[in-house]
Amino acid sequence: MHCMILAGGTVGPDDPLYAYTQGRPKALIDMAGQTMLERVVAALQGSPHVEDIVVVGIPAETLADAGLSFARPIAALPDAGSMIANMLAGAAWLRHNRPGAEVILGCSADIPTITRQTVDEFVEACRPWDKGVYYNLVSRARLEARFPNSRRTYSRYRDVEAAGGDMVIARLDVLDNNRALIDSLTKARKQPWRIAALVGPRLLIKFLFHRVTITDIEHTAGRIIGAPVKVILDGPPELAMDADKPFQVDILRADIAHHHTTL
Repeated sequence: MHCMILAGGTVGPDDPLYAYTQGRPKALIDMAGQTMLERVVAALQGSPHVEDIVVVGIPAETLADAGLSFARPIAALPDAGSMIANMLAGAAWLRHNRPGAEVILGCSADIPTITRQTVDEFVEACRPWDKGVYYNLVSRARLEARFPNSRRTYSRYRDVEAAGGDMVIARLDVLDNNRALIDSLTKARKQPWRIAALVGPRLLIKFLFHRVTITDIEHTAGRIIGAPVKVILDGPPELAMDADKPFQVDILRADIAHHHTTL
């Protein structure tokens, strides 16, 4: 399947991450000699499941000026102004340039510890790829065992406390038919209670009392978007370890350096 990488957003001088980006796109933060984007693309291109890749949020000229290196050519689109606008721009590009594409893989550019095995594990867990959307959650226990002191944002469900991962599989028609909803959910993604509020009072009440189940999420999301939804529980922890804050960049850099040393 083809893949869309969301790499938009420039960190301003008032953001603590600015010391790491110096005005360049966040996806170009260095990780042991390669940018985050290069590492994510390498993992994706190493998977037999991934065909062509379009990076949305950084123009091709910027990638060329930065001297980035990829195993195979990729397409690149400039930032469209917001995460949802970038997502829709990438979907439109794939529909126009890869007309046979129906189901795509999507991920963010700031999960630099993913590997080919990470990608394969998630994609295989989603077989037979017949749902409208596949999402993933990583339990707090698994994520903190892999990345201690990472201080991710967790949601408490009835049976598990988990963080959302940054990789999905989705049908292109689902993206087209749910633009407004995707926009609202994207803006609320770091505030679980806002997501619950968007999907109705019944789920909100269950969320407040930590009674929401994974099945509740699947059924409610499927009803709202008009297509089946599947949540992959306890996927690879690397999917949920993104570089949101300076100390998390440091954790990721140390992890990559350690694995390079021990290989």
